[in-house]
Amino acid sequence: QASLAQAPFCPGAVSRLRLWQLWQMAPVKFDDIPKVANEVLNDDYQTSGYVFKAKQKTNWADAVINTQVDIFADKACATPAKLAWKLPSPFGIGAFNIDKLEMDKGGKFKLEASSDKVYPGLKVDCKSDLADVGKIVIGCHYTGLKNASVKLETKATKPQDF
Repeated sequence: QASLAQAPFCPGAVSRLRLWQLWQMAPVKFDDIPKVANEVLNDDYQTSGYVFKAKQKTNWADAVINTQVDIFADKACATPAKLAWKLPSPFGIGAFNIDKLEMDKGGKFKLEASSDKVYPGLKVDCKSDLADVGKIVIGCHYTGLKNASVKLETKATKPQDF
């Protein structure tokens, strides 16, 4: 019995091995196609109003501080600002990163932390609003297998609901 790896190559056509590899891939997630373009346009360009942004890299564990102030945005809030910190090795601990610690103009917080030091090829991340323990989301992304990527995301308090 011949295996697909021994299939003869047909010039001008896709080999049977390549078709087999494409068939084994996970289905396309159509939400991911415009994701990169949307992130660039929505995160990097201001489309309405006036905004003052400042980014400062510090000497304290290579922390980065981002400040954003909306100018002439709202009469109710005199200083509608958003502050965000990025700490690559918080408190000198290199085992994890705080990718985002943010406070928006409404006083709400966001925290995103990650670590790629748990296991080779595995990245673990955590997202929280720092208000409700039930909203903490844990994610894992494993790339240690050839031609494969495995992602898992679930709530920390209800891992059975992944």
